[in-house]
Amino acid sequence: MLGHITRATARRGLDLLVSFQQLSDDWHTEYQLSNRADGLILLGYGDYISSMPRLRKLADAGANFVIWGPDVDGTPGRYVRTDNTAGGLQATRHLLRLGRRRIAYVGSSSDHWPEFQARCSGYARALSDAGIEPDPRLSVEAQSSEQAGHEAATGLLDSGAPFDAIFAASDLIAMGAIGALRDCGRSVPGDVAVVGFDDIAAAAHFIPPLTTVQQDTHRAADMLVDNLLKMTSGEPVDSALIEPKLVVRGSCGSSASA
Repeated sequence: MLGHITRATARRGLDLLVSFQQLSDDWHTEYQLSNRADGLILLGYGDYISSMPRLRKLADAGANFVIWGPDVDGTPGRYVRTDNTAGGLQATRHLLRLGRRRIAYVGSSSDHWPEFQARCSGYARALSDAGIEPDPRLSVEAQSSEQAGHEAATGLLDSGAPFDAIFAASDLIAMGAIGALRDCGRSVPGDVAVVGFDDIAAAAHFIPPLTTVQQDTHRAADMLVDNLLKMTSGEPVDSALIEPKLVVRGSCGSSASA
């Protein structure tokens, strides 16, 4: 995503792009005082609850900023985001069409992580539409890292709850989960089908290649930069929603698209 945005800003003549992950605890003050940027594009600002005060300070400072992330009521700023609920729905429905019925969700369902929460909501809706009562034992908390995915899947295996598929809230979680399954002698996709979310660069080259929900980061980058340009020109800007796409690869046991 950052590379796409950097190229888009260069094409449009913006002076500086700042990514949220690279900012200090006092980033809002530094931005206001430095006067070096036309505006800010915030990427992956993490825990939504703890980030809210910082976003409000940025808005109070009169900064021009747009966010790649969840559009949650009460949050300042304008957003470009993936329809995460639709992505969770696509992934889970695909697994159901493959005959999987004991589908685990590995990721957060907390208000602190609204993007993951929306993906979980899509997962739950797909099960409900199929007449399947969600098993609380098959919903396991994990943040977005391979280690977290490995630990979560290990705990799921240790619980003894039967499952034949995993929908992971991110590709990194999915990759860690596949590692844990292998460590316990489970085959993917033979014993357990796995679907991730994001379509990071490594997903297509993973073993097995990872079925995942793709976020259109090229389009998102253009929209983020265009919206920031509009802000700097005093034009009105609305939040935008981008539809995701299921990319089917070997980890789910099917080459057919959803």
